Amino acid sequence: MKYNMNVNAKRAYRTRSLINLLHMGHCAPAVMQTVLDITHTEQEWLVKLMAGMPGGIGNTGFECGGITSPLVILGLRHGLTEMRDGLPLIFDQGHAYCRRFFDTNAASFCKDIQNPGHIPVRCIHAVRHSPELLAETLASDNRYAIPADQRDAYSHLYAHLKQNDFHCAHAVFQHLSPTLPVNQELLDATSAFLGGTLFKGMTCSAYAAGVMAIGMKIGEIENSYLRVMRMLTLMVSNGDAFNDSVNKFNRALNTGHRLSKWFRTEFGSTQCQAITQCDFSSVAGVEKYIASDGITKCRRIAKMVAEQVQNILE
Repeated sequence: MKYNMNVNAKRAYRTRSLINLLHMGHCAPAVMQTVLDITHTEQEWLVKLMAGMPGGIGNTGFECGGITSPLVILGLRHGLTEMRDGLPLIFDQGHAYCRRFFDTNAASFCKDIQNPGHIPVRCIHAVRHSPELLAETLASDNRYAIPADQRDAYSHLYAHLKQNDFHCAHAVFQHLSPTLPVNQELLDATSAFLGGTLFKGMTCSAYAAGVMAIGMKIGEIENSYLRVMRMLTLMVSNGDAFNDSVNKFNRALNTGHRLSKWFRTEFGSTQCQAITQCDFSSVAGVEKYIASDGITKCRRIAKMVAEQVQNILE
């Protein structure tokens, strides 16, 4: 059953989202802050976790911050312990949310939503609507969000990863545990970042975890309408809107982007499917990954990301 929020609630969510965007300046932190405001929750670490995620995860142009922040909230809600038909419930909820987001914005990737050199109207639209889409997802029955054939493939892959005690994002955090406080809350929050985000083969979840780790460690929170207006002015005039000094989130964002350049040099792409050469939505693709011992390569990637993040932070 699909839940539709009433008009007054939607208006309140959209207003709060716009206010946060106008004094923070970036998508992922603004969406996160809005959800925290709506639920009367004070968790500054979650906003910092998202500090490097704008611009499509480290400004690479892929998953919009209007997707990644809600996935973190869904992860906190469900973790990996709630199971349904061979998969953690976060997969049903996450896929349902991603479908809602795509239907509302006609895209999932930042590079397909933004309009460089102009006021980012479509970005504003994505941020304004994300919290209400999350609320609708949480209130709906999403048991059929994943088609049966994809579910079979995902379940097969998840069983393989669990048997080998591997989770892309969690492996990075575990390697960084002397530097970052790794607790169950962090692991739950990042549970959707597996196999290129919910096994979709998008941004490598080890790289995404590296960007989140950078945000947690060096992220600062912008809170100035005037500074954000200046950033937007620079954006429209093709100025250096992402200079570290322009917005407090920019340092983490730029550091995450530097990580992406290193990552592409090492592995050819930041995209999971391009790296693994496997389509996880089919059983054949999963069997190819297992037969090629893909998990060993992924362990190596996670370890190398953690080492690079450690070097950056030092």
